[in-house]
Amino acid sequence: MTEADVQHQIQKLLDGEISADELAALETELMDNPEAMDSYREFLDLHCALEEEIDNAQILKTQSVVPIDRILALQRKFIIKVSLLGAAAVLLLAAVTMWYFQTPDHQPPLAKFQTAPGSDFTLTHSGESDAPTGKNMAAGSRLVLRHGVAELKLPHDVRAVVEAPAEMVLRDEKTLELAHGRALFQVTTEEGQGFTVVTPHQRIVDLGTAFGIDSPKGWDEIELHVLEGRVRVDGKDGKHGEIIKANRAVMLAGTRVKREIDNPSIGFLRHLPPKVDTLIKENFATGLLVGQNYVIQMDPPVIRDLAGNNSRGIDDDTTWNFTTGQTAAVPITVTSYAYTGTAGATDQPSNHRPGNHPQGLFLDPGNSKLTDKNPGDPKGWASGTYVGFKGTDQSSTQVTFDLGTAHEVQTITVNSCVFGSPIKSIKISTSTDGVIYSTPTLVTPKWSGLNAISTTLEVPDWGTARYYRLDFASSGEWLFLGEVTFGAVPTPSHGDTLGDLEKIHPADSLGQTLSKRDESHPVAIAVYPTENSTGATPGGQLKMIFNEPIKLGSGRVFIQNSTDWSEGELVVGDHRLAIDSRTLTINPPIELKDGTRSRGWLAGWQTDATVTFLNPRGDGRWYDNDDLQDKTPTQGLTGSMRSPGMTSINKTIRREIGTITAESRYTVSAAIGVRADDAQIKSTFLGYTIRLVSGDTVLAQLTSDTPPGPANSVNTVGFSWDATTLPKDVNPGDPLSIEIIPNRANGPGYLDLNALRITVLGKTGR
Repeated sequence: MTEADVQHQIQKLLDGEISADELAALETELMDNPEAMDSYREFLDLHCALEEEIDNAQILKTQSVVPIDRILALQRKFIIKVSLLGAAAVLLLAAVTMWYFQTPDHQPPLAKFQTAPGSDFTLTHSGESDAPTGKNMAAGSRLVLRHGVAELKLPHDVRAVVEAPAEMVLRDEKTLELAHGRALFQVTTEEGQGFTVVTPHQRIVDLGTAFGIDSPKGWDEIELHVLEGRVRVDGKDGKHGEIIKANRAVMLAGTRVKREIDNPSIGFLRHLPPKVDTLIKENFATGLLVGQNYVIQMDPPVIRDLAGNNSRGIDDDTTWNFTTGQTAAVPITVTSYAYTGTAGATDQPSNHRPGNHPQGLFLDPGNSKLTDKNPGDPKGWASGTYVGFKGTDQSSTQVTFDLGTAHEVQTITVNSCVFGSPIKSIKISTSTDGVIYSTPTLVTPKWSGLNAISTTLEVPDWGTARYYRLDFASSGEWLFLGEVTFGAVPTPSHGDTLGDLEKIHPADSLGQTLSKRDESHPVAIAVYPTENSTGATPGGQLKMIFNEPIKLGSGRVFIQNSTDWSEGELVVGDHRLAIDSRTLTINPPIELKDGTRSRGWLAGWQTDATVTFLNPRGDGRWYDNDDLQDKTPTQGLTGSMRSPGMTSINKTIRREIGTITAESRYTVSAAIGVRADDAQIKSTFLGYTIRLVSGDTVLAQLTSDTPPGPANSVNTVGFSWDATTLPKDVNPGDPLSIEIIPNRANGPGYLDLNALRITVLGKTGR
């Protein structure tokens, strides 16, 4: 566990909210990690002191004279608490003692390592019961370094400084397998000669030297920098290869030197840095859902002016209340349709035939939908104006719609009739050229009504296409089809710019209350979204502008979604609360039930489209539940992943990081989900490109069209970038941004994301 994880679990233990599995993991960490045990004692002391202080404060508040029975009760409570804590300490000591006596001797470690503060890593062993404890490695130990730096002390005085992202396995006292990563190795003794680093493509054998290896994940080539002495490059079969001497750097393709590299020592760390700075830690669970009502409250001390005066907060009487805008689909013009089936079609009662003819389904006067010959007929289905498609019993009727040009379709609304043969299911496939169609997506419609039935089919993963083919399966030989409407995904409005916010004053109750406050306190003069407003929001964020420069104090901000009664809470110190001069920005957390999917705005990101939020529960089941918004098998395939707080995108998202710092090394990682495939449903992976950019210049990127893991999994990918040498026209201090791009933008398919993290190390060349 990281230090933050340990503290979080200790807090849950003291609050009585820890689960049995979490308690077992915490107990193991306390036994193995002295620093964790110190944190436990500190939290316990603080917890007891706070409880006693609260008890004393309550007495003073409610009684001017403290009754003797209250004092005796407190004394008894304190004695009982001390006794219980003493008993717990004795039990913990006994457990640790029994653990040491009953557990077989640990395997002696072959190597030890330490990490820079702020590093993120995982250490696993080969499964033996006598695996080493702490930051020790034995034969078969695997170290995965996602962010930061680790220093390894190997047998025979071999030392290594490894930079993330990296993965390595210690095979024996003289062999380290480096799956990927960047590392400097120093061998200072004769006993250490012969130390070997095994990469995916070659074996680097030390002959008494210091050397660096840069082996990015998925690359067929690696950089070898020999700083002192010499090394030998052997083949994977152990056959001896070329010897590379000091002050030489080469690009290797297998055992072959592909080219020379200038500056052999550049960029390799020789020591652990004092810390790893985290620039972004994003779980993609922040933003605002569409069509929801939100109520915001704030403790008074959250905002203070530079002199230390508190604001008055937002309490029950002055709640900040607003409703986000709906993303209603924009109607798309349908130019024509064609019918494919085993028999002809009949329009009731006029025997009109469908196709590219003036019969059958017509375009309505606004050219926004196909309909029967009496669009808007006030009598509805009583007039019998629908098209009847006749086939064989239990047959499938296929209708292909041409939208004229490619559109990103959000909804397809189908009107049909249950008279005779209700529709059981619809398979939907798309094409850009009308020749090659995607694998059909199976949808089970949710019908309503009696004789007339209307259903809206949500299509978040179909992307952009011109032709949409609907394959209707009915329970009999007849299909009675009326209106078919296609709706486009609207371009979301991101609301007012910060400059515009200066002109917006809080509306009505909130504004009047704020305007009457004591001017010695910081006063909110503008909020967005405005009080009692209904509309879109700027990037899913909330903003408040005050009448003077402000700073964060202490306390909490409460965000309640009164539409679904979910609640979020942000405590001062949370990175989702930020201040820039007079402006407070809030990135509201999203609280989702398992399996819920909903479109919304991703807080803090620039994008041309709303996103889909996911909270897959990971049990592999489809979410066909009336209480959840995820009601179709296609969407339900996300259920086989387990990862709260994901987002699914099909267009580029971009976020500013800051500015480029010279002589620094940046590490980027993100978790990417891989959905399951079904025999009848193809859930397409869009591929990904994750890149650092400055303006229009790409600084570094990781790109792939291949899912990073098997179905039903969430997998971490990453890369690093050295800012020691910058591209032409890019300088220190220039803006730095992160972009995440679906390689086949607009689908059809998905790109599911979680756990984006960007860190930076300064002065990489030293």
